[in-house]
Formats: sequence, C-alpha cells, structure tokens
Amino acid sequence: MNSIFRATTIAAAGLVLGAMPTRAQQPAVPKIVYVNTQALLDVAPGRAQAESTYNAESAAWTTELSTLSASIQTMISDYQKAEATLTDAAKQARQKAIQAKQQEYADRQSAINQQAQSRQTELMGPVMQAVRDMLDKVRVDNGYELIIDSQAVLSSDKNLDITDKVIARLKIAAAAKRDSAAKAIKKLDTPPNE
Repeated sequence: MNSIFRATTIAAAGLVLGAMPTRAQQPAVPKIVYVNTQALLDVAPGRAQAESTYNAESAAWTTELSTLSASIQTMISDYQKAEATLTDAAKQARQKAIQAKQQEYADRQSAINQQAQSRQTELMGPVMQAVRDMLDKVRVDNGYELIIDSQAVLSSDKNLDITDKVIARLKIAAAAKRDSAAKAIKKLDTPPNE
C-alpha cells in the first residue's frame, strides 16, 4: 500500500510538472526599446560638418535667388515709372520681359529646391547610416528584437528608452574617428626615418 501511495504521488507530481510550461516552452516576450532619433542625429559623427557644408551651399543658392528677385522688382518698378509714357507695343514688350524673368526665377527656384534636397540627402546619408549601424550594433549586443522611434511611443516604461546608451556609444565612435584621423594626419606630417 505504501508503494502504491508513493507511485501515485510520483505520477501526480509528474503530471503537474508536465503540465507546467518550462522556460523553453513559454512564449518569449520580445525585447522592444525606443530611442529619440533626433537626439541621436544631433550627436552623430559627421553631422556638424554635413550641416555646415549644406548651410554654406544653401547660402549661395539663397543669394542667387535674392539677386533674381531684386532684378524682377527693378524691372517692375522701372515699368511702373515709365508706363504712362510707353506705347502699347513697348508696354507689351516690357510685360513679356517681366513675365519671362518671373518664369526664369520660378524655374531656377524649382531647380535649386531639387538640388538642395538631393544635396541634403547626399550629405546626411552617411550620418544617418552611422546612426542606423550603431542602432543595429546596440540591438544585437543587447538582444533587443526591435528599436522604435520615441515619436511612435504613446506610453511606456521610461527604462525602455535607450537614447542615452546609444548617444554614449555614438560619442565614443566619434571620438575614435577623430583620434584615428588625427593620428593619420600626424603620421603624414612626420618625416620618414632616413
């Protein structure tokens, strides 16, 4: 009887343990975290240089458009001053010239907008790629399954925000890049041993 009781107890325990999901059987909870992408871009290596280059180039475009606009304003002002003394044929000729200059301005403005957008993408592409690469590295190193932008988060545990962790790694990467460039420059400036 004692052995029957013991066998029943062991069988019951086996059933209970068998019914309990093991750690491997439990569905894995995905590790999802988020970052403030704008904060990452603000400290990304190369961003300041890319922004400076873009601003210098866009200043030239702005100056060009301002010059064209001033030219149009001068043409309009001159036309208005002389309008009373102009023949109908002269008025039409000046109006056509103004319209042609306005069309030139619109065409150039459109071309500059396209050029500016293309240039911004060209300059910021490597910066954004560096951020993506760092996010991928942080994701793999920490076993995260998904990193999303903080703008997509409506409510969360603040401990899921890894922005500061990624910023720290971006700063380390930027410092390493600067040190590597400085060493390369120093090496170029050092005369070879004879």
